[in-house]
Amino acid sequence: MTTSGTYAFNPSLGELTLYSYNVCGIRNTSLAQEHMTSARMATNLMLSRWSNQGVNLWAVDLVTVPLSQTPATLTASGNGTTATITYSTPNTPIYTVGSTITVSGVTPTGYNGTYTVTASSAGSVSYANATTGSQTVSGTISTSLPAATYSVDPITVMILDVYVTLGTNGTTTEIDRIIMPVSRTEYASYPNKQQAGFPTVFWFDRLISPTITLWPSPDGNEVSFKYYRVRQVQDANYTGGQTVEIPYRWLEAFADGLAYRLAKIWAPQMAVGLKAAADESYSIAANQDVENVSMYISPTVSGYYR
Repeated sequence: MTTSGTYAFNPSLGELTLYSYNVCGIRNTSLAQEHMTSARMATNLMLSRWSNQGVNLWAVDLVTVPLSQTPATLTASGNGTTATITYSTPNTPIYTVGSTITVSGVTPTGYNGTYTVTASSAGSVSYANATTGSQTVSGTISTSLPAATYSVDPITVMILDVYVTLGTNGTTTEIDRIIMPVSRTEYASYPNKQQAGFPTVFWFDRLISPTITLWPSPDGNEVSFKYYRVRQVQDANYTGGQTVEIPYRWLEAFADGLAYRLAKIWAPQMAVGLKAAADESYSIAANQDVENVSMYISPTVSGYYR
């Protein structure tokens, strides 16, 4: 028996779109520009839905966030009463209102010094200052202890596991300790949110510009924290024969799902039947897209006191 000996089958988005239209009963020669526009929208909406339906293992990566950061200033401006400094995001500190920062190396030099934060957001911090004018030379922002809250890349769909690193990264002194998630309500219940110590929990605030907050606030003995996240699947486009960012085992689920969505627009009489096929293909792919490991279930045993 002669086989190809290759493993390169990875059709482009255009090829998958043509196949999906064929499944809908629409021949290639019948397609117009509006068909392709609908298909591109349907493709990206379907990938968005897949992100909501579960963990796409191929879109999981590891993010490392240093805790001892001195972000470089991008801009500095003032109106005579308040100065505002901007710096890059994501994975940089968000300085709590009322905390103390030190700005150094900026020109005009009037922006430099140690100040109390009056307003902050991801990539921006403000403080009382009489300087006016724009930054001409960049400087840095520093604090005596690491910040508790950090900006997260908006393409992050969910955070899976978080651990804090002690020692030196990449050496035998590196020690990782996992920390656990808490809800907004549980974090809000902590009376002293500025308490310093080794972080034991984190709160992932899923805003349009998301953030992650560690508690207790790092006390300076930690090097970094790392988290596994599920990120968005890359945008799907027709330009230059681009392929879709999905693995081989998901190709049928993609084609069947796209066929169903296109049928709703262009062949509604076939939509019901194609939905059943799409659901089956997705279920098969999703059931396979897991880590094959043992699962252990054990009760939490603790003392009980009245």
